Amino acid sequence: MRNKNILIFGSTGFIGRSLSKRLLANGNKLICPVRDPNRVKRNILSGDIGQIDVAEFDIHNLDNIEKLIEDCDIVINLIGLLYEKNNFSFELAHFLLPKKIAIYAEKHNKPFLHVSSLGSTYHSKSNYLVSKKMGEEFIQSNNNNHIIIRPSVVYGEEDNFINQFGRMAKILPFLPLFKKGNTKFQPIYVNDLSLMIMNLMSKFEQYKNQNIAAVGKEVFTFKEILSHIFFTLQKKERFINIPPFFAILQGKIMEKLPKPLFTYDQYVTLSHNSIDEGGSKKVTEIIEKDLSNMKLVTTQYLKKFIDRV
Repeated sequence: MRNKNILIFGSTGFIGRSLSKRLLANGNKLICPVRDPNRVKRNILSGDIGQIDVAEFDIHNLDNIEKLIEDCDIVINLIGLLYEKNNFSFELAHFLLPKKIAIYAEKHNKPFLHVSSLGSTYHSKSNYLVSKKMGEEFIQSNNNNHIIIRPSVVYGEEDNFINQFGRMAKILPFLPLFKKGNTKFQPIYVNDLSLMIMNLMSKFEQYKNQNIAAVGKEVFTFKEILSHIFFTLQKKERFINIPPFFAILQGKIMEKLPKPLFTYDQYVTLSHNSIDEGGSKKVTEIIEKDLSNMKLVTTQYLKKFIDRV
């Protein structure tokens, strides 16, 4: 995919930064709607002059995105929330915004790639998973020119998952196990995911109107991931099982913080596995290379948490 005008919602996020670098390196021009224009500077540094247009974006006035969609060649939506904020709800981020993008992309006949979440469902008390499902369902029912990408946990040098538990393992005497650590994940490396998205842009007609799982080649339980972190940090495994009542109480208290490490909704989400065991074959087909090994990749950036004598 080269020399295209690509509109990216969520360009400043974890996945967005990886994808933007790839697209810029291929000579594309990016249109980046952002609430805070200063946050896009990191991507500008990786592109040539004129490769990035920064557009003011008001999440509470979604009608203003129509002109941006009309003027681009392809639309990508990466926006997602891990926890709700006072002025930014799951419904707004995961349903109302994708709904507007889907409507305008259909109106102006623009290819639309939407990144959702593996495990999205109506059969849950998780507002996160339900809102993700609402966005997917609207796109599937009202847009005939889309691809929906559903990642499991995404890891990488700047992730908020492996790094968070690496920090905790460095300073705490134990790591907490929710749901006894039995929840299953199929983590995908952020660079594999960004390559997948870019290649799907080139192969859009082949995969059009499909719902594609974005997963790595291995399935791990939550406990197995934490065990890997302990091993890499050269620490003895120490876990504590958090009883459901205490986990719920902890989540409801912590979610009141400005940047909570854990919320009630995240606890509920842990009731759902995030896997698609046959999905890795399709991802390998799309990216045209072997998927990255999670343990090998994460070992490299977890080393920063090892105590040095």
